[in-house]
Amino acid sequence: MKAGVVTFHNAHNFGASLQTWALQRVLKNNKIEASVIHYHPSIIDDLYNPLKGKEGFAKSIAKFKLRRKNPRSLERYNNYTGFIHKQFDLLGDFTTYEELEAANLNLDAYIVGSDQVWNSEHIGGFDPAFFLDFVKDKEAVKISYAASIGKDYVLPIYHDKIRNSLKSFTSISVREKSAKKAIGNLTDKSVDVVLDPTLLLPREDYDAIKTMPNIREKYIFVYMMEHNPDVIAFANRVSTATGLPIIQRRPNKLFKNEIGSCYTSAPGDFLGLIEKAEYVITNSFHGTVFSIIYETPFVSMLHSNTGSRTIDLLKALNLESHLLYKKEEFKDFSQFAIENPEKLRKRILELRQSSLVFLMDALGENARNTKVACPTNITKMECYGCFACKEICPTKAITMAADAEGFKYPVVDEEKCIDCGACSKACIRKSNQLLEFKEEYPKVYSVMNKSEEVRLKSSSGAIFPELARYVIEEKKGYVVGVKYDKDMRVVSSIAHNMEDVKAFYGSKYVKSDFDGIFPRIKQLLIDKETVLYSGLPCECAALRSYLRKEYENLVICEILCHASPSPKVYEQYIDYLNNKYKSKVVKLTFRNKNSGWLIHKATMVIEFANGKVLNVNARKNNYFRAFLNDYISRPSCSICAYTYRNRVGDVTLGDFWGIKDIDPSMFDDKGVSLLLVNNERGSKIWEAVKENFTYKNSNMTAAFKKNHSKPSRYKLERMELFSKLDKKPIDDLLYSYNDLRK
Repeated sequence: MKAGVVTFHNAHNFGASLQTWALQRVLKNNKIEASVIHYHPSIIDDLYNPLKGKEGFAKSIAKFKLRRKNPRSLERYNNYTGFIHKQFDLLGDFTTYEELEAANLNLDAYIVGSDQVWNSEHIGGFDPAFFLDFVKDKEAVKISYAASIGKDYVLPIYHDKIRNSLKSFTSISVREKSAKKAIGNLTDKSVDVVLDPTLLLPREDYDAIKTMPNIREKYIFVYMMEHNPDVIAFANRVSTATGLPIIQRRPNKLFKNEIGSCYTSAPGDFLGLIEKAEYVITNSFHGTVFSIIYETPFVSMLHSNTGSRTIDLLKALNLESHLLYKKEEFKDFSQFAIENPEKLRKRILELRQSSLVFLMDALGENARNTKVACPTNITKMECYGCFACKEICPTKAITMAADAEGFKYPVVDEEKCIDCGACSKACIRKSNQLLEFKEEYPKVYSVMNKSEEVRLKSSSGAIFPELARYVIEEKKGYVVGVKYDKDMRVVSSIAHNMEDVKAFYGSKYVKSDFDGIFPRIKQLLIDKETVLYSGLPCECAALRSYLRKEYENLVICEILCHASPSPKVYEQYIDYLNNKYKSKVVKLTFRNKNSGWLIHKATMVIEFANGKVLNVNARKNNYFRAFLNDYISRPSCSICAYTYRNRVGDVTLGDFWGIKDIDPSMFDDKGVSLLLVNNERGSKIWEAVKENFTYKNSNMTAAFKKNHSKPSRYKLERMELFSKLDKKPIDDLLYSYNDLRK
């Protein structure tokens, strides 16, 4: 893919140069052929060019005078232009928008950002170049990455122009949380908040351009973008208290104990000065950023016009204590110190991952904005693949088709579609079917089946077998669950006897195929048969939505979900096992409890047609590890609506993770279930079977101490893994993402 970046790359300040370099580097690190579109209008150029307006002989005379009267100005200009032309892959040379508009750049993707590219004060009001209006190819990807408006509002005079420009963007992100609302008011697209590009790279990447200062003594680095007497006074105070001299960025001496200036330095020198400093005092956003990257003790005193971006950053990193609003508020040097570097690195990594996911997703399939081919009018990221739209369609115009990742999405046959709107009404992204709890619900229990034999055959505390037995034997009803078919695919099925129910026991860590199951359930209900439906929360919600009414003879048993792995990845893994062991897999137990119930003890047991049985540590298995780390999950799992108190089942079942510490009396390492009784119907079936269990009352806080209380995070590794699917043998691919492989 070829991508071009439009930004303030030609501005002669360290932040502008380094954010450009960082974004270009990130794109190249991810195999994107990246260029910086060399758009440098006079409104920016003239701020930094000491020879502006001079041509030919007049330029030579002006340069001669500068060498005599202000050589540092010329040196600074030459150092920056040298860095720009050496470090950026420049594309074209455009000084006016008309030149840029006339060019045929023929790129696959265009990115505007970062820096204050949408700040009307910086771009002369409204410059269509920074809103990518010059891009004529309707198939090209148009992205804003970490665009900044410099404040928390957009001047009303520019609203209509910006609103019109943003219509053609495929993805939009801003750098500051304070800008999200202002930009969000001008578009119907989602607006993400992402990191400045400089924070997308580890410090090691900057070694490619960093130069270390030839300074033997220790020093304080004062990086003051906006002249501020308070910064000067505070820096002098710190210098006096520590006895350390000061290095600063301005051409004239400002401090009592000053030993140097980086006025003429190139961006690489700035990095070295930050890293080597004992303390950094700054009112610059990027001065703050690189102090954080190099973990140099620092204090930020805010820029009067653009301080919000620094506040947003420090709040996001839990570093607000480094803000100094007034010099009088400084108490001691602990305010400079980065107290917990390890915690800071972890937080940066989390934000970096989500920002990289946004960028790579925007450049790729763009699930956030790619609509499903169905009148539900939702995106692929939103679609649960729940089959409700397909099953409810009166003309059978909708089919479910697998994409390149193996997940199924609805596709409508336009000739059969009658625009009745049934699919849209059934869509659980629009009508999530969540229960409204009465005061006494949910009731929370830790539960163990009294039969150890039954419990050992189940993944947790074995509640489901008793619910199924009650429905089949007492109610003469039917049970719906998932099983392996003859080819080891995971499919939904209906059982009418306990022997068939046994196939439903145990967790199957893959998204099941339940095509056609809802109409069969509906017919059983119409025929007055009792049905116990067991499924993932989104599937339970889909069944409720499809049925469109309550049935007293239906009990919905919702299974707490970690995430739904790709059927394609699973099937490729089964094929790998078939080929490696030269026999067909006939049974797979993901969590055999003979060695213990806890994840680190569980054994994955694989049985083959030739009688061979393979026992492996489940936690370390390549497939199981990818599942646990959310690397093979459906995209919608990252924005799932069915977590914590958002329940759709009459009862909710899951492992009671953390029970060992919460209530040791309920732990024997053979499995404990978490049970939520969510309504009166759930209470009735629990009352009918509870004598078969050892159980104790619990609460939601304890229940979700170790269980998911929010959706699984959408991870960069997930995107990388799926981009390599079909290109690499599946076990080798999964192994390369196994964080326990060593």
